[in-house]
Amino acid sequence: MSALHTTSPIHERRPRRPQPIKAAASALLAMLIVLCASGCQTQYHDYAAFVKEPRPLVTSTEYRMAPPDVVLIASKRVREINGHEEQIRSDGRMTLPLLGSVYVAGKTPEQLAAELEKMARDYYDDADVSVRVTGYNSKRLFIFGQVALPGPYPYDGANTVLGTLARAQPTPLADPQRILVLRPNTKGELVRRMTIDLNQMIREGDLALNVVLEEGDIIYIPPNPLAAVGMAFQQVLLPIQPAASTVRGPASIYDTGSGSAVYGGNSSQKGVH
Repeated sequence: MSALHTTSPIHERRPRRPQPIKAAASALLAMLIVLCASGCQTQYHDYAAFVKEPRPLVTSTEYRMAPPDVVLIASKRVREINGHEEQIRSDGRMTLPLLGSVYVAGKTPEQLAAELEKMARDYYDDADVSVRVTGYNSKRLFIFGQVALPGPYPYDGANTVLGTLARAQPTPLADPQRILVLRPNTKGELVRRMTIDLNQMIREGDLALNVVLEEGDIIYIPPNPLAAVGMAFQQVLLPIQPAASTVRGPASIYDTGSGSAVYGGNSSQKGVH
């Protein structure tokens, strides 16, 4: 009696694998099309709000002290306060030797010097006082975008566009031809903006737009087109990468070489003898 041997291999249906790379490539292609269609970003030409004639060396707005500025007081005759340096407190005051608590916030250095001199004359007939700001901490400029050192910068009344950018150090990802200078008003509303070309400044020496900045001005350094595409591509991949790693686990239980199922790490064919 001959034995009848039949073999019926078991083939499991394999789950369809998502195609994250293909989807990302399609999204990237769409972004490239949008970038090519839109061209370069809009140029802003509010130059008259920034460029003054004759060109000033410093801002026309007088500097008024506020917390946490640091103030140095000098006096040849009032030795108690001579050389005294102190930071303005959060309540706008300073406590000085001999003169006591003095409200400083909102005053110019000249106004404070005149007030201290008047107070000191209660003790010295020939009192003399001068005031100098040594720490410009209350006024700020802001730099964001593709720079090595983003964030707030001290405003001292003589900050220029070129000098500030030199400190911030634009990175190779920056677009130096389309740097934005934004100017909000006292209410925080954006009222003026202009586009400058840093390459034109440093390569051709064209400093027509190397303006003196004002308190609260914002400089934004955008990415160049290639860097912008790379950043967008990264954002597209972020939600796809976890999904791709998830399907890699179930798919690995199949031995793609033989087409047979793998259970517990061993490849086998089940048959009926």
